[in-house]
Amino acid sequence: MKITSINLKNAFKVILLPVFVYILFFVCSGGNFGKPSSIIMNLKQTLTPTLISYAMCCNMLCDRMDLSAGAVVMLSAMFGAKMVYLYGIGLVPFVLLVVGAGIVLGTVSGIMYMLLKVPAIVTALGVCMVYETLSNLASISWVTAVSGEITTLGRFPWCLVIFAVMFVLFYIIFNHTKFGYHVRACASSQQIAKSAGVDTKKTAFLCYVVSALFLGVAALLKISIQGSIDTPMYMSSTNIIFNCMLGIYVGLALEPYCNLLIGIFVGNFILNMLTTGLLSMGLSASLQDTASGVFLLIIMIFTYNNQRVLDFINSRKQRRELAEAHQ
Repeated sequence: MKITSINLKNAFKVILLPVFVYILFFVCSGGNFGKPSSIIMNLKQTLTPTLISYAMCCNMLCDRMDLSAGAVVMLSAMFGAKMVYLYGIGLVPFVLLVVGAGIVLGTVSGIMYMLLKVPAIVTALGVCMVYETLSNLASISWVTAVSGEITTLGRFPWCLVIFAVMFVLFYIIFNHTKFGYHVRACASSQQIAKSAGVDTKKTAFLCYVVSALFLGVAALLKISIQGSIDTPMYMSSTNIIFNCMLGIYVGLALEPYCNLLIGIFVGNFILNMLTTGLLSMGLSASLQDTASGVFLLIIMIFTYNNQRVLDFINSRKQRRELAEAHQ
């Protein structure tokens, strides 16, 4: 009974954050924000960033920043669209090509990291620039688009089915496999994990392989939902992953109250609501970026100082109780 009560309280705390954001923007926008159709669209737009967050999660927990993830998604989607344009392939070959391209490109990123033995962020930047160059060479125009049957998986309920399958798969991988245990051990301390017998190099490579699979599926959902992909230039592909990183940080902040995967999904949903809410208030793109940055700062402060804040609140409460007892 006590465990059920704690779980209900934690669930309430997790739900409270998106509800608060919803009410805030509903009031501030004068009712322009929060219509059922916009909430459904927010849910749909949350699916791809959440999959990218899952792809980046293992590497980020182990202090590896894979900035090439956005380029992998865009190049994989563009490759599939290019094959549709050139050869008129059907849905099944399109799915296999896009997901397969994501797996290959993401795995290549991991191989480069293992071979070069330089910091992950340096490798990721180099790989990102190479992939963006390939995207430019592969594009037939500034925008690569698909339509008709090819976008079937971007519609309801198929997009939700694909997301649910990948959610369950990542849940099993992260929580119930030897690899998942090794990732969490490396996240705590790579030196201690290595001393305990964990092959940190193998774990690092497997992080990239798992990431590659989810990036491939994310590319499939992205182009299926949007119907087009812009050609990345001047590191613009990194814009995709910054909000996904925010989603991971929100998930880490919510982890004491729910599973990390649920927290990441809630984080991405909140960020999509944040963007839509600011847009409904008529704010410019630059102000939206500023607001997102402030939101990240607040989340980071809370994530890394929440125990200190809780200790401060508890000490104040104890002092107040002692003062009342002496009266």
